[in-house]
Parts: sequence; structure tokens; C-alpha cells
Amino acid sequence: MIKRTLSLLLIATAPLPAQSKPAPAKTGMAQIVGAVVDSVNGGLLSGATILLQGAQRSVDTDSAGRFKFDSVPPGTYQLGVFHPVLDALDISIATKPFHAAADSASVVILAVPSPATIVNSRCGNTASRDGASAILGHVSDPETLAPVAGAEVSVAWSEIEVSKTVGIRNTPHLLTDTTDSDGAYKLCGLPSALQATLKARRGGAVTGEIPISLGNRPIEVQGRSLLLSKNDSTTKTGNATVSGIVILEGNPPDAISRVEVEGTGIAAVTNAKGEFTLVNLPAGTRNIVARHLGYAVQSAAVDLNPREQQHVTIKLPKYVAMMDPVLVTARRNVALDKVGFNMRKKSAFGYFLDADRIANMHPIYVSDILRRVPGLRVGYGPHGEAVVSSTRDLGSSCVDYWVDDVPFVELDPGEINNFVNGGEVVAAEVYQSGTAPAQYVRNGGSCTTIVLWTRFRIRS
Repeated sequence: MIKRTLSLLLIATAPLPAQSKPAPAKTGMAQIVGAVVDSVNGGLLSGATILLQGAQRSVDTDSAGRFKFDSVPPGTYQLGVFHPVLDALDISIATKPFHAAADSASVVILAVPSPATIVNSRCGNTASRDGASAILGHVSDPETLAPVAGAEVSVAWSEIEVSKTVGIRNTPHLLTDTTDSDGAYKLCGLPSALQATLKARRGGAVTGEIPISLGNRPIEVQGRSLLLSKNDSTTKTGNATVSGIVILEGNPPDAISRVEVEGTGIAAVTNAKGEFTLVNLPAGTRNIVARHLGYAVQSAAVDLNPREQQHVTIKLPKYVAMMDPVLVTARRNVALDKVGFNMRKKSAFGYFLDADRIANMHPIYVSDILRRVPGLRVGYGPHGEAVVSSTRDLGSSCVDYWVDDVPFVELDPGEINNFVNGGEVVAAEVYQSGTAPAQYVRNGGSCTTIVLWTRFRIRS
């Protein structure tokens, strides 16, 4: 893998400052201190590894991006900086050799190159009418970390224009690149202020759709590497593990949330402290989704691999229902088109509830919506929870749920009401036994199938 070595370096060497108290005895050793400036994201770069070449020592920058080497023998040294963001951007930062004198302090300030410098280095003059920003990274095998060549990496986004002349116009965008022999890709000519999804695919293997965003500067750059398993994405289990914590706004006591890994059907509930662990997961880059009643759904991208347990922190803000202006309605309809809801609604199968019908119900729970659907009934379990079942197939009244295109397996009957807000549901599809579209068939198609779309997927 060829890395571009770029850096900004300022070195000042001076005797250690005098103290108001008696100066410490001279040791004949040097001190090297400094910081790393993150020109890509702004601020200072924390968690970077600083290698002191010549002494074979290393330290990590603290939360303020600072580092320090004490008791360094006098001599000539060179500093190198390593960080996952730099790896994704194919950047190596190193100083020129400098001399550290006895009983002196060398102050070294390093900087990640600016977005414009990185984009010009990697993309050249590829600015488009959409913009001059870029997303750069690598695709690797999660088992071996070997580069994956020939993978298609794509970024997708939509632009919605509302005006008197064109009315409401949605323009979908898709930009792709194929990884080279080093597994590297570059998606250039992107607009700033971008909200999009990124994924990689090779054959039957595909990553999750990872949310990605760019800032508002004229030229932005983001590095994002992906793990793409060689196994077909229909594989639902593996040897990866992820643990984490779900933090609720306001920190309510004994708050139990639900977490699930998209596309696997593997879910769990947190303990009273919000902690969770998910095991036997397939390797690759995927989304973890967290839900709690009364709070907005949030997700976090995680790079799962069998070599080390991953850890994530997901913060859930309180859910606040808002009135939909015209632009929000337009975006919502575009999103429903994208997931196929409007097309399936035109078919002769299923029972459909759109956003307007659901809004008029003022639902608090999912069961408030489903009790209005012909062929469904809402009963109550031993603890008073609402349990939905079919009235048309009493011999087999099981119900299969899908939430935002992902199977939602109830760990206990009626659990859907505990983790999906009725007010978040934008649209619903209900299919009786044997009539569900192929992509929503589970359990041999013998169950009633309920497909729910929430604001988490149908973003407005």
C-alpha cells in the first residue's frame, strides 16, 4: 500500500524553563512534547499513536491531542503519527530528523493536511457540478485484514427541490468506484453538507448501509474503511462479538433498551445500566440499532471481526413528534418510494396504512395502529401487554414483524410495544398468511406479516 507522506511541522528547541522554586538538577536528558492538529475534522487529533523513531518508543495523544516523551537521551530523532483516520485516507505523517539536546525541550506541532490538499492529492482535478469533496477509504477482509480488490463501493444520496416552477422534484444520486489491488477506493466530486449512505459489495457479500455525512466547508474529505466478509451476506451468524452501552437522555433509572444488529435477526435487551453484549455475529461492517420507548431510534456503525470484541456507545435523545411541513412530506414520500411501499400499495395484496391515516390515529403504541386493521386482533398477555394476532387464521395466529426492512423478533409476546413508538411509525403493511412479498417471508410464510416503517428509515 502506497501512502502519501504529508505533514506540517514546527520544532522549537530551548532549555527547560527556570522555575520560581530551585531548579531541578540537570539530568542530561531531553524532553519532546507536542500536539497533532486535525485539519480534516477541526480541533486536535486524540488517540493517535506517536512513534519516536530512534528511541523505539511510542505514546498516544490525549483527549486534547497532546503527547510527551520524557527522559530522552540526546540525539537525532524523527516522529511518525498513526491513526485509523490517516490509514483510511492513505496518509502518513512524519517529521524530518531533528536534534534533541541535553537538558532541553523540543516542541513539535504536527498537522493532518487540509481537506483541499488531500483531495487534490488523491482525486486531482475531478470537481463536478455537485461539488469538490471526497470520501476515501479501504475495503478489507474482516478475518485476515487482507485488502479486498474488485469490490464495488457506492455512496447514495437524494436532493429534493421544491419551487413554484418545478413543484417537488427528487433527484437521486449514486456514485461508485471499484477497489484497486490495495483495496483502496475514492469517491470524488461530492457535494458538501452531504447526508448519504455508504456500502461495499462483492458478489453475494455486502456491508450494511452506513450513514455518512460531510461538513459545510467548500471542500470536505472523510476517510471510512469497510470490512467486507467473503461469505454471502445471507450468513446470519459468525464468531464476532460486540458490547456496549445505551445512554438515554436524562439518564432515567433502570432503563432497559433493545439493541439489534441489522440484517441478522440477532437482538438483546440491555441491563438496568444500559449495558449489552451480542455474540455469534457475522463479520463485516454493520449497523447496530438501539430502541427505547419514548426515545428516538439511533444506530451506530461497527466493524465486526472475530479477532477482537468491539465496543460501541449509543445515545438516544427523547422522541419529540413534529408537524410535517411540505418539504418533509415530499421527502417522506420519496423515501417510501425508495423502499417499495408505494409500489406494493398498488398491488392487490396486503392492507396498507400511509402516514396521513396513521397520524389521524394519534397512536402511542404500535398496537394502537394495528387494532384498526381488518383480520388482526389485539389481546392482552398475563402482564397486561398488548399482543397482536390474526383472526383469519386461528389455527396458526403467529405474527412476523419487520421494522425498517429488518426482522423484529419478539423475545416476549407484545414486546414490539415496548421498543417501537407508535408515533414514530410512518407507514405499515399487513399481509395475511401466504400473501407476503418474497422478501418478507419467514417461517415458511405461514404467519401474518406486519411491515412497519419508522422515521428512522423514512427520514424527513
